[in-house]
Amino acid sequence: KKLKEAQINAEYEQHRFELLPAFTFLGKKIRPITYLPDFVGNNFIIECKGFGNDTWPIREKLFKYKLFITNDTRQFYVVKNQKEVDNCINQIKNDYESNSNK
Repeated sequence: KKLKEAQINAEYEQHRFELLPAFTFLGKKIRPITYLPDFVGNNFIIECKGFGNDTWPIREKLFKYKLFITNDTRQFYVVKNQKEVDNCINQIKNDYESNSNK
């Protein structure tokens, strides 16, 4: 809702990232580890986390590594409350305006 109000285009839960591919270990198929962020825009990715579960810290670390090794320059935001959402939107708008002026 806040992204629409700010007229920032983003897709909701449309981009799944493979953090670790599927493989076979000792004849047993192991499923891939994937991550589905809440919002993906042209130059940002947003995860809204009220309370993270026990798998979130490792998934977050793997996702940051994925961004790093693929040279993905999008900003990654993890927001937990309304104040952080507002700050995130302001940062996205400021980044867009800065890039438009170049």
